[in-house]
Amino acid sequence: MPQPSVKPESMEFRDIIDEIDGGVMKIPEFQRDFDWNLERTLSLLDSIGKRYPVGAFLLWETDDVLGVLRNIGNLDLPPVPTGKDVTYVLDGQQRITSLYAAAKGATINGESYVVFADLDANPDTQQIFATEGPRNKNNRRYVRLDDLIGDKAHNITPDLSLRRRRRFDEIRDAFRNYHFPVIRVRHQSINAVCEMFERVNTGGMTLDLFDIMVAKTWTPDFNLRDRWEELVAELNGCGFEGIASRLMLQALGAQLRGDITEKTILRIGRDEIIPAWDHARECLKHSIDFLRQSARVPGLRLLSYPSIILALMHVHHLSGLKRPDAAQTDRILEYIARVGLTQRYGSNPSSTLPEDLKLMQSIARRQKGETPVHPILPREIQELPLRTGSALCRAVLALLAQARPRNLVNGEEVALDNSYLAQSNSRHYHHIFPRDWLRKNGYDDWNSMNCIANIMLVPRDQNLQTGKKAPSKYVAAFKKKAGAKWRGWLKSHAIDAYAERALLADDFERFVECRSKCIAGMANEAMGLSRDDVKMMTE
Repeated sequence: MPQPSVKPESMEFRDIIDEIDGGVMKIPEFQRDFDWNLERTLSLLDSIGKRYPVGAFLLWETDDVLGVLRNIGNLDLPPVPTGKDVTYVLDGQQRITSLYAAAKGATINGESYVVFADLDANPDTQQIFATEGPRNKNNRRYVRLDDLIGDKAHNITPDLSLRRRRRFDEIRDAFRNYHFPVIRVRHQSINAVCEMFERVNTGGMTLDLFDIMVAKTWTPDFNLRDRWEELVAELNGCGFEGIASRLMLQALGAQLRGDITEKTILRIGRDEIIPAWDHARECLKHSIDFLRQSARVPGLRLLSYPSIILALMHVHHLSGLKRPDAAQTDRILEYIARVGLTQRYGSNPSSTLPEDLKLMQSIARRQKGETPVHPILPREIQELPLRTGSALCRAVLALLAQARPRNLVNGEEVALDNSYLAQSNSRHYHHIFPRDWLRKNGYDDWNSMNCIANIMLVPRDQNLQTGKKAPSKYVAAFKKKAGAKWRGWLKSHAIDAYAERALLADDFERFVECRSKCIAGMANEAMGLSRDDVKMMTE
C-alpha cells in the first residue's frame, strides 16, 4: 500500500500542459468556478516572462475518483487514463486554468484567451503580453503564446529582426525553464487534504462541505450538485425555497451514521450516498408537507430554525415515510414550539441537535422523551419587537399563523405568502394601534410601537387603511359589519375580551399587556405546559 507523503517539488510550464492534456492533472468539481478575468491572466503571463515568482501549487495525487471539470471553456479535457493515479489541483486552480487557456487559445465565457507577446515591449516599464496581435500576418512585433512556447519556433525566428529574435528567445526561455514550486501530497485522506487546503489556500477560502461531497460522490451517472439543483427546482413555489444544501448532507449523515458532524459526513462514500439520496429527498418533501399542513408554517421565513427540518427528516426516515399518527403529531408540534420559543438552537446547536435526533427516534418508536422547556412570560412578549431576524419573533409569528387568523374585513382565513414574510415592513404585518396615531399621542419608542403584541397578520394585498385613526374608530366599523362573528374573528388573532376592551378604549399600554398574556398563554399551551406547570415553574 502506498505510503502517505507531502513533498515539495517543482514543475515546468510544459509539464503542466502535458499533464492536463494527458488526463492526469484534474481540477476537482468543488473548484469549478473560474473567476479570473483576462487582465489577471495577462499579468500572470507577464510575471512568468519576467521570471517573477507566482506562488506555489498544492497538488493531491491519489487513486480516489472525484467529480472533475470535463472542459476548460470550449476545450474538452480527456478522461484519466485507466490504471493511473490522478493529480487534483487543490490550490492554484485559477492560475493553472489561466495558463492552460492561454497556451491553448481557449474561449471562456465568450472571452478569447488567444494572447500575444509584444517583442518590442520594454520589460522594465511595460507589460509583455496583450490580447491584440498583428493586424496582418507580416507584422512580426507580436507572437502568439502557443507559437512562443511550442516546438515550431524555427518557423518564426528567421523572419524576425536580430533584436526581436533575441527578445523572442528570452521570453521563450523564461517560459520553458520556469520552475513552478509545487507541494505534492500523495495518498493522504480527504480529511487531511481539506485541512491542508484551508491552511495553504492563498485566497483564505475554505472548502465547502457540499462541494467536497459533490466531488467525492461523483460518477458518470450521479452528480450530487445536479441532484440538489433538481430538488431545489421541485421545491420552487412551496414556500421552503432557500434550504441549505448542507442540511441535506446532515440528514444523510444522521440516516447513514447517526451523526451529523462534518468529519463523519466526509467519511461516507459514494456507494452509500447514491442509494440513499432519493430516500432523503422524500424525507425532505414529507417534512415540508408536515410543516405546511400540520404545523401550519407557510414557509421557511416563519420557521424559527431551519434545523427543525433536519429533525423532521429524521423522524420521517425512522418511520419509513409513514405519516405520523395523532400522538406523534402532537409531540412533533410540541418539539417545534419548544425549539423556537425557548431559542434552543441559538447558542450551540451542534450540542442540542444530536439530542433532538434522539428525541425523534423516541417519537418514531413511540417511546418517552421530550425537549427541555421553560415557560414564556407575558413580559417577554411585551418586550419582543417585530424583527423577523429573531428566532423568537418568528416562532411567535408562526404561533399567530397557526391560530388561523381571520380577515377582519370579511372573516376569510388569512392566506400567508412566504415571499412577503421576510421583512418586518411586510404588508402581512399590520400595526393594530397605528404608528402615526401612537406618535401623535406621545409614543415615540420604536420597540413599543413595533412590539409583537401590536402586530396582526392580514392579507398582503389588503391594507386596512387605518392611517392616523384611533383603534376605537376603525375597529368599531369592522365590529359592526361582522356582527355576531366578531368575537371569534378577534380570538383568531389572540385578542380576548380584555384586550378588545382596551382596544375600544384606545388604551395602548393596557392592550399590549392583555394581548401579551394571551400570546404567552398560547405559547405555553403549544409547548405542552398547563397553567399549573407554568405556575410551578415560575414560583
